[in-house]
Amino acid sequence: MNFNLAALEDGTIVLMVGFCIVFLFLSIMIFAMNIAKNVINYINKICPVVAKEIAPSKKPVQNEDEEIAAALAAAILKQNYQ
Repeated sequence: MNFNLAALEDGTIVLMVGFCIVFLFLSIMIFAMNIAKNVINYINKICPVVAKEIAPSKKPVQNEDEEIAAALAAAILKQNYQ
C-alpha cells in the first residue's frame, strides 16, 4: 500500500476549514436570532397587539329524527351498492 500523505494533509485541511466555516455561520446565525428576538420584544412593548377573543361556535342542534333518517339512508345506500 502506498499512502499519499500530501493528499491526506490536504483533505484534513479542507475538513478543518469546512468545520470552522460551519461553526462560524451557526454562531452568527444564533447571534442574529437573539438580536431579532430582542428587537421584536421591544417593538411588542411599544405597540402591543391585542388578540381578539373568538366566541366558540355553537353546533347546530339536529333533531333526533334527522339523525335516524340519515343513518337509515346510509344503510340503504350501502346495501344497494354492495
